[in-house]
Amino acid sequence: METENVLYLADRYSLYFENNREKVDIVCAGDSITGWNNAGDIANWPFPTYPEFLQELVNPADLSVANGGIAGAISGMGIEPVKEYLKLFPNSKYFIIGFGSNDLGLASDLEKTSQNIIGNIDEMVEDVLRNGKNLILINVPYINPPGVLREERDYHNQKLSEYCERMKIPLSDICSLLKPEHFGDNLHPNEKGARLIAQTVYGFIG
Repeated sequence: METENVLYLADRYSLYFENNREKVDIVCAGDSITGWNNAGDIANWPFPTYPEFLQELVNPADLSVANGGIAGAISGMGIEPVKEYLKLFPNSKYFIIGFGSNDLGLASDLEKTSQNIIGNIDEMVEDVLRNGKNLILINVPYINPPGVLREERDYHNQKLSEYCERMKIPLSDICSLLKPEHFGDNLHPNEKGARLIAQTVYGFIG
């Protein structure tokens, strides 16, 4: 069996990307919890991200992962990229979507912001389901150290859980799993945290 490599959006204009994009099975879309594709070369990314460890987990099944994470993205900025990813990776089977951290960081009205995040995610969900893909959503992790802005995360994640239950979409609860030792700074998982996210998401891939 040949080991697959993650396909990064940062390399989208390369011949390697073009030759392999139609082989992608799993597309990861989100903010910097997912990837830093707008930050340049992969070697310069400040923290590892879960798609690279998800690739390790799915290698035995000969599945290929694409990392479409955009650092700093708020949920509204995910709608068009998801549409684009559906075209870039036409043979994909799964879409893993995680947005909301940056929206909540800017929130002055928590209820309205949460509604807006879920509304934007719903647009992505509709596009993905319309194209016959399987979906997994990721909730918003706490800020490190524990206790900082915890209530706003709890409020939004509960609303997101209710949405997923209503839509019958799997929700990966990374928030309850990530502890202080899983962070590289106050927002971003370190390698240990990224591996944990990958393992949790992997549990939803049949």
